[in-house]
Amino acid sequence: MPRRKQTTINLKELECYPTLLEELRNNHAYSGKDLTTLKLTVLDSYEATIKEVDKAIKHLQYYVAAKKNTIETFEDEQLISRVQLAKMLGISRQTLTSWINKGFVTPLKSKYLPNVETFNTDAVLKELQNHKSEHAEEHI
Repeated sequence: MPRRKQTTINLKELECYPTLLEELRNNHAYSGKDLTTLKLTVLDSYEATIKEVDKAIKHLQYYVAAKKNTIETFEDEQLISRVQLAKMLGISRQTLTSWINKGFVTPLKSKYLPNVETFNTDAVLKELQNHKSEHAEEHI
């Protein structure tokens, strides 16, 4: 999903500034306004990305390798909360929530515990690796 970044353009640097200023002065809606403070704001589209996806992947791989037996499971379903996954990835819970909202990581509905959101380490690792390969030129 494209994101929007705001950029402000200094109108005084544009060749059309005197014409624009004159046009606004002739418009009654702008009488009494300080037109020397004119600003033009535009929105640039850009694709959201994870800055340090390699670091998050390594954290998760290390955690799973070192502490696989401590990951709580119930009938082959990993019961990993947001707080636990954030710790495994080496990021804050707020960053994880941002990644979820941007679609980088997808929570799963527990099959056995109604209204409980869980994560699967293999699925998260796959999502992060897919993100890395899709944005490979940005991570070089």
